[in-house]
Amino acid sequence: MNSLSDRVLLMATGDIECPGTEGLPSLRWNWLADLYSHPVWGLVTIPGFSVSVGCEIAMLCRDMPTGTVNSLAARWDAVDRLGAIGAGRAHSAALYAWSAVADTTVDTHDYLIGHQFSGAEAVADAFWAHLAAKPGSVAETCIAAAIEAWDSRLHRPSTRGAVA
Repeated sequence: MNSLSDRVLLMATGDIECPGTEGLPSLRWNWLADLYSHPVWGLVTIPGFSVSVGCEIAMLCRDMPTGTVNSLAARWDAVDRLGAIGAGRAHSAALYAWSAVADTTVDTHDYLIGHQFSGAEAVADAFWAHLAAKPGSVAETCIAAAIEAWDSRLHRPSTRGAVA
């Protein structure tokens, strides 16, 4: 069996399935929102990452399927600037979290102009942030919880949209 870091690398390169990359846009955006704000496995648990920015990004992710393009694009442009500032000041694990922000802003702009997006880069960055910030067993628990939350939403319709 590959180590957790090996599996995250394989997700990032597309060699194994990455959570959050298929399904209805509303399902994907809601899970990505939790990737930022969930109190157990969200990026808000990473030291050096801004809780308020994580919560703002979560709100924007939840607005993606129903918001107006111009309004969302302007708000994501502001998040992109915050991400650049945060990344410039970040060290170690927080740098991965801020990289997830940059990757999510690219995905949002793709989505807003009608292109497909994968989200794999942001997910991999988020998982790397956990690996860099936490002891191995804790990081594994966080990542496994995020993957289980995705699987539950994707494969068990009664749990769609539920916060795991």
